[in-house]
Amino acid sequence: MTKKYYEVVLEGSFDLIKGFVLGFIEGRGIQGEAIFEAEHHIENESMFGQLLRFMVKKGNRINVIVGSGLHDLLCEAIEKRNLQNDIKIISVREITEACFEFSYHAYSRKLGHELKTLFGSLPPGLRLEKGEGPNERVIPEGKGVEAYAPLHEYEIEARGEIHGPVKAVINLYGEAEHKDMVKLGSIKLA
Repeated sequence: MTKKYYEVVLEGSFDLIKGFVLGFIEGRGIQGEAIFEAEHHIENESMFGQLLRFMVKKGNRINVIVGSGLHDLLCEAIEKRNLQNDIKIISVREITEACFEFSYHAYSRKLGHELKTLFGSLPPGLRLEKGEGPNERVIPEGKGVEAYAPLHEYEIEARGEIHGPVKAVINLYGEAEHKDMVKLGSIKLA
């Protein structure tokens, strides 16, 4: 069974919120985690929303993803400690799934194999949608041509969207962002 996650939107200073959340988890000895969306390329606000927020000069909105049960304890702690002046709870919602777009275009067989494996053998719960490829081409005339030449002996390309549970999506994104020749869109929550 997949663990449920919630997105808690808080308003206040990022450092204060992060310190409070992590201190709360540690102090209570809770075996849970808090994922701060700003640290994981998660899309949490439209450009219009950002512009509007800057115009009306509200505090920073910090989106935190926490496991089931922890969101209730965290909100209760903020209300009990009377932190509403420093940290304000804006909203809480269950996350049903997360997704991100990816594409890659590589010229090395080794990297091609790594990328095919990464995006072709997905962890349990993750699925590929709108997938195209991988398309591989071998052009013998390109053998021995330098890396920046227009002709390569080997090419591989693919694109698609990865969907699934939020934690698994974030983990795969974190692994993919360290691979050469991979382009990633922001993680979107549903």
